[in-house]
Amino acid sequence: MSRPAPSFLLVLLRRLPFLLAVALTVSAWAGEIRAIDAEGREQEGRYSIDARFAVSLDPVHENALLAGVPLTFAVEFTLTHPRWYWAYRRLADWFDATSRLEYRLSYHALTRQYRVGVGSLHLSFDTLSEALRALGVVRDWQVFERGSLTRSAAIAGELSMRLDLAKLPKPLQLSLLGDSEWRLQSDPVRVNFGEAR
Repeated sequence: MSRPAPSFLLVLLRRLPFLLAVALTVSAWAGEIRAIDAEGREQEGRYSIDARFAVSLDPVHENALLAGVPLTFAVEFTLTHPRWYWAYRRLADWFDATSRLEYRLSYHALTRQYRVGVGSLHLSFDTLSEALRALGVVRDWQVFERGSLTRSAAIAGELSMRLDLAKLPKPLQLSLLGDSEWRLQSDPVRVNFGEAR
């Protein structure tokens, strides 16, 4: 007399610990960008953002960095409310509803240090984890001025951070066409603006 074959559910339950271990191992090695917090504020007609992103690199990005390929990360803010304002301003005077801030992460083999650059400011770090912590910090970034917005209008936008593949060296860009492993991007986070206290 033959035993009935175990059901699919029983097989899945028996292999669940193994599947969970594999999933945790893969996610530990996967690079990601995650928004931890984002706060907008208005002070004297200027709108600025403080935010923090958790950035981790997978072995592919890390190896490229150690081989001398600098990685550029873009933090982007898009004004989403009020829509009438940015549509009107774009037509009226080429107002751009998007602001962009670039961070450049590089490794210098001679000094064995990681370097994070924002504009003309450059900071050096001994470890990659320290550099990644600095890379994800946005402080007092002015994204736009009030202009003709009324005080009663609710102001909001979306903030995200991504690895800018267009800033990679051209030969590398061509070899990465269609390669999803290189894409690193956070989900957009909503930023509401309140007056400074």
